[in-house]
Amino acid sequence: MIGHWKGYYTFEKEQIQKMIGFEKTYFEITIEKFDGVNFSGTVNDDIATGGMEETGKIIGKVENNKISFQKFMPINDQINLKGERIKTNQKHPTLYYVGTLSENKTTIVGTWKFKRKIEFIFGIIPLLFNPGNGGWEMNFNSENER
Repeated sequence: MIGHWKGYYTFEKEQIQKMIGFEKTYFEITIEKFDGVNFSGTVNDDIATGGMEETGKIIGKVENNKISFQKFMPINDQINLKGERIKTNQKHPTLYYVGTLSENKTTIVGTWKFKRKIEFIFGIIPLLFNPGNGGWEMNFNSENER
């Protein structure tokens, strides 16, 4: 698990994916610590394919061939209807990834999501909101193996 992984994520809703302007958003993950179950590292999205600029952190676990991790990005970027990224001063919501590790342990395929949250319309009417979800895949980059 330790080393560099390259992958991409997509949004399930086609409308959101079109607003971003790219079919896939690519990323690189570096897993720095792994004790056989728990792992941690960093993540960088590819800005050129609609990703966020800042370096994030990941914390996760592997159980048999199942993998799950949380992605923590420092700044919340939002995409307006024109597909433009707008930086906010808010903390980015946690992203939750789950996937299946291939038999040869070089590919992971899965889904990601934000947890649903409650937004208030006019400050008083609660509305359950799902900010997004989709699919992802990543492959171990053996050229940069440590």
